[in-house]
Amino acid sequence: MPTSKSLTSSESFRRSVLEKKAAEGDYLFLLKELLAVCHRDGGQYTELAGLAASVEDAIESVSGTRVELYELRNKLRR
Repeated sequence: MPTSKSLTSSESFRRSVLEKKAAEGDYLFLLKELLAVCHRDGGQYTELAGLAASVEDAIESVSGTRVELYELRNKLRR
């Protein structure tokens, strides 16, 4: 993971938890954490919708955001 000189204590704690989970090979935990970030929640969406639906929706959401940013960038360049 990239390091930062100005990590808060909560960011530092989160990083240590993620590094520990990665070292343990707990990739399901890491995936759920990433999905929680994508869905902007604490993991509730994945719990309700299921892992496969959560991944599919996250892919659609991120892809949609990329398209919107691309279109906005092109609009601003005109």
